[in-house]
This record gives sequence, structure tokens and C-alpha cells, in this order.
Amino acid sequence: MKAGDRRRLRRARMAALGLTPALGTAAAPETPLSVARWMGALQAQDYSSGVWSIGVRSGLTLAEIERAVADRQIVRTWPMRGTIHWVPAEDARWMCELLAARVIASLGARYAQLGITQDEIDKAGVLFEEHLGEPMSRPDVLSMLADHGIDPSGQRTYHLVGHHCMTGLLCQGPLAGKQPTFVLIDTWVPLSRKPSREQAMTTIIERYVRSHGPVTEKDIAGWIGGTLGFVRAALELLGDHITREDIGGQTWLSHVDAPTASDGPAGVHLLPQWDEFLLGFKSRDVTLPDEHVANVVPGRNLVFQPTIVVDGEVVGVWRRQGGKDAVVLRATPLTRLTAKALRGLEASSAAYARFLGRDVELRVEGD
Repeated sequence: MKAGDRRRLRRARMAALGLTPALGTAAAPETPLSVARWMGALQAQDYSSGVWSIGVRSGLTLAEIERAVADRQIVRTWPMRGTIHWVPAEDARWMCELLAARVIASLGARYAQLGITQDEIDKAGVLFEEHLGEPMSRPDVLSMLADHGIDPSGQRTYHLVGHHCMTGLLCQGPLAGKQPTFVLIDTWVPLSRKPSREQAMTTIIERYVRSHGPVTEKDIAGWIGGTLGFVRAALELLGDHITREDIGGQTWLSHVDAPTASDGPAGVHLLPQWDEFLLGFKSRDVTLPDEHVANVVPGRNLVFQPTIVVDGEVVGVWRRQGGKDAVVLRATPLTRLTAKALRGLEASSAAYARFLGRDVELRVEGD
């Protein structure tokens, strides 16, 4: 792919992902709910990473995002790929019902390793219906299962709870201290939408393409954890809402209402470990140079480091450390940063400080 084409794809993605000011018709999200609706879902297996994924796209503070969780506007649950995501509360049930079945079907061997039987799965479901009318912390869920004769040791509780989140019975509630809580969707969510299967298919695929494009069919299938057949059926239903362009020997899909990217650089961003910027795509060749992969994914196992992104391309990693008086943010560039990029890094650090509501001290290694 030509360098100019790659740069154009990067900038289009940054606008779609809500990481640059949009010039098109789509309004920039301003609430946690509108971010979740726009993105379709945001990876959130790590809580601090997940809330910053919303914050970096909205300018909202951690406190404001957590208020939206308490107000039942957004929830964390397991809608696809067996991974926790932020989703609009109203969409949690149908997303799980549409997308999680393939993961559940693949877990038989793991359940057998842990000694989890279908009887235990069913019994746990009944117990959850009886006891999780209000949010219950993970330690309390563990104790409740043990009190009713279900072994909660090791990863058993995680899988029993996760199973019933994937079926649409449960979702996560607000944190209890630092512990996640779990609650029945039917009692926690004010209104669960009930689209038809075709409406559900087109909704999730349209949201993904609009908020992540340009993408390939394989990107879509990888994101939903589904088949190319499912993806192509949804794309056919979407018709001329989806545009296609051949670049570098591949067909790239975008949405007709996607934000228009600026012709100029896409800015500097400090993105969290599990952000959609990288995790939202099957292939990351457009945004992650080959020479940086070993630093960004040290174990080659999809455990990414938080990234420094300049004009839509990964140029470094960063980590957060607790300090006595301030959070210390240690930035490690993987290439030489220009003076303009360093100023952008300082501005991004200041944005992170506003999000946390704490002082942040930026330390750039090599300075």
C-alpha cells in the first residue's frame, strides 16, 4: 500500500473512532451513552482502560462516566468474543443474544476442564435470578454460590457468571469499591430494546463500519466474533449505506454518513491498553508499524500496551504509576518525536489529568 493511501486510511479511521474533530455530518459524542451508541461497543475487560476509552472520545471525567453507569445508561457485559465491553444498557440483552452463542458453544472443553456441568450452570442461573435483583459484588457472588453447594474455586465463578452474562441474564452494575458487581438485566436496565434478528444484524454492523471504517469484511467478522457469511448478509441488508473502495489489493468498507477526516494531521493521543483503535481490527497494518509490534504486544498474545498515537500511527507506549502527590505518566517513544508531537503529548497528558481529576506528571523517557 502506498504511504499516502495508508495515511488517508489512518486519518479516516481516527475521525470515525471519535479521536479527531469531525468535519462531516455526524455530531461528536458528548455523553457516555452517545459514545457507546456510536462505537457499537468498546472493549472494557480492564475497568480503568475502558473508562478512559470513553473519556478520550468525549472529554468527560471519570466521575461523569461512573455517574452514567450508576444511572443505568451504559453497562459492561460479554456481548461478543467472550470479552467484556461497554455497551448501551438498552442494547445489552439483544447484543448478547445475537453474538455470544458461538462463544458459549466453544466453551465445552473449558467447562469440562473446570468440572462445570450443565446442572451447575442451570442451578447457578436459578440462584442468580433469586439473589441478583440488586447489584452484588464478585466476592459476595462467590460466597452465595458456595452457600448453595456450588464450588466457586479457581475460574469456576468467572465462567458461571460470564456464561449467564453472555445469555443476556446478567450484566455488570457499578463498582463496589474496587470490585465489579453483577445484576439481573431485567431489574437493572430500564428498557431493553427488542429488535428483529435482521434489525439487530444491521444495527451492530452499521455501527461498527460507521465508527471504525475504513474496514475490511475480515475486520468486521473478527470484531463480532462471527462468520463472513453473517457479515455479508448484514452488508447486503445495509445496501447503499456502505461504500466500497479498492486500495492496496483490498476492498475497504466505509459508511456513507462517516465523519469526514481533516486533510491535516490527526493529532496526538494517549490511548488505553484495550482501546478500539487497535483491538477493534483484525489487521493492524494501517496503524501499527511492524517495527513497533514487539514493544506494543510483547507476548504476541493480544495483550497490548497503552499507546502513544501521532496522526493515527503508533509511535510509543506509556504506563501509569501511582505517586505520592500525583499520577506519574511514563511515556516511552519508539521513534524520535518532533517538538510539535511533544507539545501534543503534554496536551494529552493534561487531558488525562482532567479525566482523572488528579495531577499528572508526564515523564518522557530519553528526554
